[in-house]
Amino acid sequence: MSRLRLPANLPPFVMDAAVVLGCLLVFWRPSGPAATTSPVLRLGLGCVLVAGVLVRSRWPLAAFTLTAAATFAGLLLGVTTDPFVAAAWTLYPLAVRHGGGFSPAVLTAVLGTLLFALTFLGSPRLAPVLRFALLILLVLAGTWRLGAAVRRAREEAGRAARAERDRALLAERLRLAREVHDVVSHSLSTIAVTAGVAAVTASGDAGRMRDRLADIERVSRAALGDLRGVLSTVREPVEPAEPAETGGHRPAPGLRDLPELVERACEAGTPVRLDVANPEVVPAGLGLAVYRIVREGLVNIARHAPGARSVVTVGGGGGRVEVEVVNEAVSEGTPPRSGEPGYGLLGLRERVESLGGRFTAGPRPGGGFRLHAVIPVPEEAR
Repeated sequence: MSRLRLPANLPPFVMDAAVVLGCLLVFWRPSGPAATTSPVLRLGLGCVLVAGVLVRSRWPLAAFTLTAAATFAGLLLGVTTDPFVAAAWTLYPLAVRHGGGFSPAVLTAVLGTLLFALTFLGSPRLAPVLRFALLILLVLAGTWRLGAAVRRAREEAGRAARAERDRALLAERLRLAREVHDVVSHSLSTIAVTAGVAAVTASGDAGRMRDRLADIERVSRAALGDLRGVLSTVREPVEPAEPAETGGHRPAPGLRDLPELVERACEAGTPVRLDVANPEVVPAGLGLAVYRIVREGLVNIARHAPGARSVVTVGGGGGRVEVEVVNEAVSEGTPPRSGEPGYGLLGLRERVESLGGRFTAGPRPGGGFRLHAVIPVPEEAR
């Protein structure tokens, strides 16, 4: 036997019509003394009540005014016994749109006064009136408080949504800042080191000068390609963890690009040894993070310890990926290229911690510098 199912979301007009019809059938039917009231008067007040309820969604203030006036007039004339239920139905959207919490002390005082009068001062004829007044107050006050609570809940939800959008916007700005820094910083540092070496060692040697200029041109073109790829994600964002095409340009760098990265560092004057263990257990999604860590480590060495021997170690196993970039102490008399603080290490720390890993960077006890990161491998990639 099939059950009768109502639509999940009825139109407001249908709900309003159902409520006003129920109120008319329950509270406005002629009985007792009301049966002698003029039918025209009952019809007129009923029409005003219906009109007020049906315009509730568009004009809540006018709707409440009409329904409250019709109900009050009907009570005075003995036409209805409605304890302002229809008026409360029209009061709810008004409270949701414009309502605020009124003082509980005022409501308590009014209720206390009515209860006191009902208990101690009520005569047999006055008691029903006081009870009915108390019922009306509870109906209207409860409706107003409910609408005000819904209004506050919606405002809090709106503030939470705006805060979430602001957090997402900030996270995206930080991501783009890290990407731009990772792309531009290494390339510019390599260009600066190569130009500095050329100015010192290739003076008067046209062949070596051409080689250095060719290196600068190659690094510059690669940097432009990487920068276009990063900026293209502003228009068409892609998942940073996917080793897919970046903005329609070359694939995102990973472990396979580490030898080329080390080779460029060696050509720029920084001797580097690369050790990669178990590369097959490093998921492609973490390859970009490993590449960025190694590149930032080499950038720091080129800036602060040019010419220092360095070792890059990358290993995977045990559900994690470990990256270490270590350089020896710079020889005396070799000034650093730049002593200005940057944002590379801060960006790396944010990148590693966003992946659930640990990041440390600092001087070594025997001299030099050590950069170390441990990143867990996601369960689905193991």
